[in-house]
Amino acid sequence: MDSQFPAASPEESNFGDSKLDPNQVVPLYHQIYLILRERIIEGHYDTKPLPGELVLAEQFNVSRVTMRRALQDLVKEGLVARGRGKGTFVKPRTESRNSSVGQSQLLSASAMRLQASGDSSDLQLITSKRILPPPDIATLLHLPSDAIVEKLIRIRQLDGQPVAHLTSFIPQDLSGRICRRRLREFPILVLLEEAGVKVAKARQTISARLADASVAYALGVPVGAPLLAISRVAYDENGRPVQVLKGLYRPDRYDYRIELSRKQAKGQSSWQHVNEVEFAFEMHQQDLTHF
Repeated sequence: MDSQFPAASPEESNFGDSKLDPNQVVPLYHQIYLILRERIIEGHYDTKPLPGELVLAEQFNVSRVTMRRALQDLVKEGLVARGRGKGTFVKPRTESRNSSVGQSQLLSASAMRLQASGDSSDLQLITSKRILPPPDIATLLHLPSDAIVEKLIRIRQLDGQPVAHLTSFIPQDLSGRICRRRLREFPILVLLEEAGVKVAKARQTISARLADASVAYALGVPVGAPLLAISRVAYDENGRPVQVLKGLYRPDRYDYRIELSRKQAKGQSSWQHVNEVEFAFEMHQQDLTHF
């Protein structure tokens, strides 16, 4: 049992501001998992054993069952290894990065380019139906409340694993021009452009939200897990909204990176981006440009 190991040092056992909130929708085990994950990534444990399961349970004031679930999630992510009588150890960084949460799961620019041939990335169509739009969607699409829109829910997969939950709303007159058979193969904006829609610009926001039950099931994450949330409205050359996208992405499989440079203006220095989005998110931005 890993509880036979000595208690952690004061530095290791001091979780400071990382207090659990039992009132959150996020389960306690997932809160613990996030705290330990951050400490592991920051190098607090290096390759030393983590405190024993019982010690950690006492530090977080939770049951051993809850603590064990959090540690199991760290094992699944490839960050730690556990052994009976040996304890819980942080995996060497190179090994961790080659694990299921490493390079094969963080989409890269080259991986996204493969989507055109269907070799690594594919789409699963979950829902396609015509509805009265929710008030916020009607406003974004510049439509009256009694207009009809098509709601499409798709799951993007990489190597058979879900990485994104994509909900699109399209005006009815435009959705009827889309080739239905190709919805499982191509981004929606590509299909709209093929149908003669000239997409000119988009407004996009990036935030975060927690996974509800249906999204959690679709993405294979716990209910309440944090997700990267993308909201985007695409416009044609006449300024008409042609699509509203609500995308939810697993943060363990997407990276958002921006290159910044320091600029002088009016006697003050400020950061300005050089390349909008690069590296692991380069493909992500390409993805978002087309969906």
